[in-house]
Amino acid sequence: MNEIKILDYRCGLIVTTVGLGLYSYYVRELLALLTLFSVAFFFFTLVALGGLLVWSASLQVAAWAGPASRGMLALSHRWIAAYEKP
Repeated sequence: MNEIKILDYRCGLIVTTVGLGLYSYYVRELLALLTLFSVAFFFFTLVALGGLLVWSASLQVAAWAGPASRGMLALSHRWIAAYEKP
């Protein structure tokens, strides 16, 4: 009987937040920006993680492929280093 009902509290918090959001212009703006930035950062994180995984996989494939690809890997590292410097 004395169990904490998480679902009830979560629903109450959502209803309170939506109620305040409809009541106050500033709360609506903050909720809209929170949603916008959360979605944007989520997609940027996915892109960065995807790039990291592709780069890591390319290093593994180059290591398995042999000496010719190691030379190409060294060349690509030199190109990256050249573009990295201002």
